[in-house]
Amino acid sequence: MEISKLPRKPTDKQNLTVARMRARLGKQVKDFLQTASSFLPSFEESDLKAFEDETIDTPVDESVEPEEPVEGTLEEELNYEEQDESEAPSVLPEDVVLPLPSNIISVKLKPSLDYFISVERELRKGQANDALEGVRIGLANKSLLLLTDVNKSTSTKQSTRAWASVRNAQSQILYHACGYERAWQALKCIGTTEDLAIYQKLNQKDLVVIKDITMAKRFGQGSDELAWFWRIGPSEDALTGEWMEECELN
Repeated sequence: MEISKLPRKPTDKQNLTVARMRARLGKQVKDFLQTASSFLPSFEESDLKAFEDETIDTPVDESVEPEEPVEGTLEEELNYEEQDESEAPSVLPEDVVLPLPSNIISVKLKPSLDYFISVERELRKGQANDALEGVRIGLANKSLLLLTDVNKSTSTKQSTRAWASVRNAQSQILYHACGYERAWQALKCIGTTEDLAIYQKLNQKDLVVIKDITMAKRFGQGSDELAWFWRIGPSEDALTGEWMEECELN
């Protein structure tokens, strides 16, 4: 995700930052693999299969183009230790398939993974719930910003600042949508029928702003329905914040 924000021709400093991030991630992957070997049975690379990632983007008519990235937008403060070039991995750390139960496709290994499957399933459901809450809050926040800060801007400076806030909200929505996609892909492999009835496929059309906020008195409002994920997760009392207060006022 950080690499996708880079300009077409990254600077040396940006390339160095990416290298440092990869080094840190590589160490985390290495530590994970070493620990996993103590719990999981022996397996081959052919026993693992990566998820088929699918990019979820904002609907075209509601998309806000991001500003051109500038130098220094990547994370700067990294605990980075120089590594020998001889230790450089042949596979980029972000491309490594972790030996999680949802990634193991071996029929022979599956029976011995029942406990780990149940653990990962609960963790993935928690990941999905957290991600969906982030999507809901992000969409409500973006809707509120469009109604208030953007519409009420009276100067170029205010407008620029307002649209920057909208871009940030959109970025957060896509970040959480990506997290949910990963959790859903895992649940497709290890989830129960009941799980898949609750956690559905997240589509682009679901990532629309809340018309009840931006267009409260529009024609046909009564026949509109919110996306499926607004009906699951935390109760209304748990969803607090400035945007919810604004919804009640409207």
